[in-house]
Amino acid sequence: MSTPPPADNDPETSGEWAPPGSPSPAEHAPPAEHTPPTAPAPAGPPVQPPPHPYGQPPPAAPARTNKWAIASLVTGVLGLVVLGVIFGIVALLQAGGRGEKGKGLAIGGLLASAFWTVAGVVALLVAAGSLISVDRDESGQVTEKDRVVVAALRTGDCFTGFEGDTTKILVTALPCSRPHDGEVVAKLRLSGKAHPGDEKVSEQADNACFEKSLQLQKSRHSKDLEPYNLWPSRTSWDAGDREVVCLMRYTGSGTLTSPLRETIDASRKLWDELTAGDCLGKWDDESYTQRTVSCTDPYWIQVYATFPLKAGPYPGQKAMDRTAQRGCERRQEKVFRGHRLPDLMWWLYPEEVEWDAGHRTAVCFAESEGRPLKKPMLPR
Repeated sequence: MSTPPPADNDPETSGEWAPPGSPSPAEHAPPAEHTPPTAPAPAGPPVQPPPHPYGQPPPAAPARTNKWAIASLVTGVLGLVVLGVIFGIVALLQAGGRGEKGKGLAIGGLLASAFWTVAGVVALLVAAGSLISVDRDESGQVTEKDRVVVAALRTGDCFTGFEGDTTKILVTALPCSRPHDGEVVAKLRLSGKAHPGDEKVSEQADNACFEKSLQLQKSRHSKDLEPYNLWPSRTSWDAGDREVVCLMRYTGSGTLTSPLRETIDASRKLWDELTAGDCLGKWDDESYTQRTVSCTDPYWIQVYATFPLKAGPYPGQKAMDRTAQRGCERRQEKVFRGHRLPDLMWWLYPEEVEWDAGHRTAVCFAESEGRPLKKPMLPR
C-alpha cells in the first residue's frame, strides 16, 4: 500500500498534485508585476479619469460645395443667362436638401444673370431707339447716315439698301445729296374700323400711293422708278395701325444724287393737266405723262378742248365715254367751224380710280395721221 506524498505547505498549491519530476506551479506563473505604492486618496469626491480617447466618434467630414452652384456662378458671369438661372435654381434646391455648401455661389450666379438681363434690355432699348430716329437739322433734313426702320422715315427722306423685299424693313437713311436709290414719297392713313381683308387693304394702299406719286411720273427717271408700298397687317390694324408708307426705288444705272422732286421735267404733263393748244409728239402709251413741244416744231397731236365733268358717284366706263364723246363733239363744232377737220379726233376721261381720287376733267385731242405738222391745227 502506497501512501501520497506529503502535502506542500504553499497555500496556492495545496490540494494540487503533480507527478514526480514535473515543474512546480510556481515555475509556470508569470513574474509578478511590480506596482508602486500609491498615496492615500485625498478627502472629498473621487476624481474621475478623463474618458478614453478611443471612445469618441470620429469628427464629421467637411460639407461639399454643390457643383450646380459653381456652374451657375460661372455661366452667370459669362453672360449665359438661361444656363445661369437654371443651374442656380437647381443648386438652391439641392444644397438645402443635401446639406451642401454653395448657396452663396448660386445666388451670385443668379445675380450675375440678372445683371446681364438688365444690360441686354437696356442695350435693346438703345438699339431700338436708334432704329427709329435719324439725325436731322433744324429744317428736318437728314444729316448723317443712319440705319433705321423704313417706317420711321418721313416723306422726302432718301435711303439706300432697299432691295425690293418689303419684309426687309431696315434701310440706311442719308442726305438726298449723297448717292441713294430710294425715297419715301408719301405717308398716309387708311380709313375704316374693321379690317377689310388683306386684298382690300393692299388695293387701297396701292391706289392711295399711286395718286400721291403721280407727279413723280414727270421725272426724267420715271421709266426707272418702281413703286413699293408698306401697309398694316391684320394684327397691326387691330392694334390701331392705319399707316401706309409709299416708297419709290430707282432701278436705273448708277444712283440718284438729288431728291426726286428736283428731277421733274417741266415739259411733261399728266393727261388731265394738258390745256387747249398744247402740242405733243407721238402718244407714249407706256407713260402716264406726255412731253409737250412747241407747235412750230414737228408734232402730231394738239389738244383742242378740255372741260370739267359733273361730280357725283362714278357713272361707269360706258357712261363716262359717252359723256366725254358728246362734250368733245360739241366743242369740236365750235373750234373748227368753217375749217378743215383734223384727221383723227379722240378724247380721254378719268377711270374709276382717278375719279375716286378727285379727277373730273375730260380732254379732247386732234391728231395728224400721216405726217407731223409744223403749225397749229387750231384755227386762229
